[in-house]
Amino acid sequence: MVSNDRLFIERLHRLIDENLNNPAFSVDMICQMLGVSRSQLHRVIKEYTGLSTSLYIRKYRLEKAGGLLLDTDLRISEISDLVGIQNPQNFSTYFIEEYKVSPTEYRKQYRKAPQPAGSPPPQPAEDPGIGAETILPPIPVSTKKKQWRPVVIAVLLLLVTGFSLYRWFFRPSDRTPDTSEQSIAMLPFTSLGMANDDPTSEAIMNEIHTSLLGFRKLKVISRSSSEKYRDTQKSIWQIGDELHVATVLRGSVLKTADQLQVKVEIMDTRDDIRLWAHTYQSAYKNLFTLTEQIVRDVTRELKLTTIPSVSEKLAHIRTHNLSAYNLFVQGKQLLVSRLEPDLMEARNRFDQALRLDSTFAEAYAQKAIACHLLIGSEKIDTPTLNRLTEENALKAIELDPANSSAYAVLGSLYYSTYQWQASANAYRIALQYNPNDAQTCHWFGLLMRTTGQLGEAVRYSTRAIALDPLHPIMMGAHIMNCALAGRFDSARAGIDAGHGLFDKSFAFQMSIAYYWLAREDYTRATACFRQMMVLNPDDRGQIPLLLYCEARRGDRQKAIQFLRNLTADTPRADYERAVVYAGLNQTDSSLYYLKRSADGGYLYRDTRVMPPFRNYHTQPVFKAVLRRFNLPEN
Repeated sequence: MVSNDRLFIERLHRLIDENLNNPAFSVDMICQMLGVSRSQLHRVIKEYTGLSTSLYIRKYRLEKAGGLLLDTDLRISEISDLVGIQNPQNFSTYFIEEYKVSPTEYRKQYRKAPQPAGSPPPQPAEDPGIGAETILPPIPVSTKKKQWRPVVIAVLLLLVTGFSLYRWFFRPSDRTPDTSEQSIAMLPFTSLGMANDDPTSEAIMNEIHTSLLGFRKLKVISRSSSEKYRDTQKSIWQIGDELHVATVLRGSVLKTADQLQVKVEIMDTRDDIRLWAHTYQSAYKNLFTLTEQIVRDVTRELKLTTIPSVSEKLAHIRTHNLSAYNLFVQGKQLLVSRLEPDLMEARNRFDQALRLDSTFAEAYAQKAIACHLLIGSEKIDTPTLNRLTEENALKAIELDPANSSAYAVLGSLYYSTYQWQASANAYRIALQYNPNDAQTCHWFGLLMRTTGQLGEAVRYSTRAIALDPLHPIMMGAHIMNCALAGRFDSARAGIDAGHGLFDKSFAFQMSIAYYWLAREDYTRATACFRQMMVLNPDDRGQIPLLLYCEARRGDRQKAIQFLRNLTADTPRADYERAVVYAGLNQTDSSLYYLKRSADGGYLYRDTRVMPPFRNYHTQPVFKAVLRRFNLPEN
C-alpha cells in the first residue's frame, strides 16, 4: 500500500473513534468528512483489508467492544451503545460471527485466563457459529404432474401412516444443496394514490415475495421481520445489518384509475449503493403479467437461474381472477394478528375467493391455516377444525402437488395429534418446495425437540431465526432448543441478542427461564418464570414448572400446598402433579401420575426432553409412556 493510503486509513480510524458511539455514522458521512467519493473509499479499504466499507467499520467497532468487555464491568447493552451498535441483538450476533462466542462467554473466558502483556487479542474462530447459514436437508421430490389424483392419495397415505412409501415417492438424496451468500429482504412498498384498504400494493408484494421464496440459493427474509421497517427512518445500511442481508428490494405503487405505475429498486446494503432500478407501467387488469415481468427482471439482476418449479409455482397457487385474488390478499392480512375474530373473517374472505375461483389452490391452503389457528376456539370444536384443516390442505395439494403452505399446515396438524412421522414427512416436503419458509423451519424444530433430536432442533431453529430474525417466538424457541441441548453458549448468545428487542415478550422470557432451568439454577429460573407470568397472567400452564423450581431450591411448602389444592381429576392435572412431585424428589409418585396422564391420552409434547424428568429415562414406566405416544426411548 502506498504511503498516502496508509495515512488515509489512519485518518479513517481517528474518524471512527470520534464517532464510535454514533449509530447514524454512515458511509456518506465518512466520504463527506474525508473529502472522497464512495468508489475511492471502497477501493482503499478493499485493498487494505479485503472487506467492504461497512464490514470493516463493523469489525473495528467489535474490536473496541472486545476491549471494553475485558477492561470494564459495563453491561452488554451499554457496550453495544458505546460502539455505535444500538440493537443488542445485532451486537451479539456480529460478535459471535467474529469471535464464535457470545460477548458474555468472551468476557468469562478471557478474564479467567488473561493473556501475557503484548499478546495479540483473541482471533476469530474459523468454525461456523450461530450466525452461520444452516443447510437444510435435501429432499428432492417428484415433479411429475400427470395422474395427480393417485399421487395425492399416496401423499395422504405416506403422511398419515409414516410408512416407507415416503422413500418410494420422495426419494432423498445424499447430495448437499449448494449454498450461497446471496440474500435479500423486501421492504414494504409505498402505496400512492390508494385508500388504506386497497390491496393492490400488498398483492404486488405478495407475488414478488412468493416467487423469490422458491430459490434455494437465495436467503429471503420473512415478511414478518421486514414489515417492521414500514415507514422506517433507518438507512439501508442499518437495515442490512439488522436483517443480515446483502441486498434490499424496495419500491412504490401508484394507482390511477385503472392504471398502475410500479417503481422497484435493489440496494446493496453493505455500501448503500443502488444496484438496479426500473419503473413499470401497466393496466390494472394486467397485474399478474406485470408482476411476472418484475420477478424476471429482479432474478436476472440477482443472477438467479430461473427454474421451472419457481416459474410454474405462481400458475398453480394463484388465480387469474383479480377479484378473487384481492379477497385472498385481504384474508392473508387478517391472519397476521392471530386473533379469533380476524381468523373467522379470514376464513370468510378465502371462501369468497373460492366461490369466484374454485381452483385457487393457495386459497385452500390459507383457509386450512386459518382453521388450524382457530383450534381452541369456543365457537368450533377441535375435531371439526382438525377435519377442516386436513380437508382444505389436501384439496390444495390436489390442485397443486407442490403447494408448500398446504404441506406445512399438515405437518403442524399431525404434530398436534401426536403423528410424529407424518408431521416430519410433511415438513420435509414443504421445505423442499419452499426452502425459505421460516415458519416451517420453526415448526420442524419443535418436532425435533419433541422427539429428542435436539441437534436437529437447533439446526432448524437456527435457520428459522436467520430467515425471521425479529420474531420473538422463534428466537425463544431457538434459545430453548440450545439450552435443552446443553449448548449454553449459543443459548446465552440468543438471550443477549434478544434483550432490548423482546423484553416484553412472554415467549422470550419463558426461554430465559428454561435456560436457567436447564442449568439447574433454580433461583434464577424461579425469578424468570414469575416475570413471565407478569407478562401473561392468563397463561397458567407454567405454574407446575415454577413450583418444581421452588421445591428444588428448598421451598417445598408451596409445592405441597399446590398438590393439596389440585382437585381436578384430568390427564392434564395428572401431568402437573408429575412435574411437581419431581421437584419434591418423589420419583414414584411423579412416574405414577405421568403414566396416569398418558393413559388418559395426554402428553406434554416436550416430556422426553424436560429437565424434571431428566433422571427418568432408564425407568421402565417412563419408557412405557414414551412408547404409548410412539416417541423414541433412547
